[in-house]
Amino acid sequence: MLLSIDYGSKYIGLAVASLQIKIATPYKTIQGEDIPLLFQELQEIVLKQKITQIIIGHPLSLSGKSSEQTKKTEDFIKQCKKEFDIPIFVFDERFTSKMANNLSLGRENHAVAASIILQDYIDRETLVSGA
Repeated sequence: MLLSIDYGSKYIGLAVASLQIKIATPYKTIQGEDIPLLFQELQEIVLKQKITQIIIGHPLSLSGKSSEQTKKTEDFIKQCKKEFDIPIFVFDERFTSKMANNLSLGRENHAVAASIILQDYIDRETLVSGA
């Protein structure tokens, strides 16, 4: 199973996908302000869902430049690499939040954004590998 994370300072969107079915689905949105609690919840999800890879959205501006959120996300990615003993991939998420916001789902936009990140990742990996 794959887990995608759309990291935000307040909310973190999660999506999952099976390696066999290769269709990303929103999983849930969790609070992100309490970092120890966040990682405890993520550890539980990784175990429960039998996650073998984590894909984390990397927020850049449309021009490809870093922002304050980029730096926060990069710190989060470093922490994830310490916490989890599975492959962690970083994936460009420039348009996912805008796409999710267009759906007007409120707080659940984060989980939808995570599913868009994950589906893009799956589609590109499938295209590259030819699988």
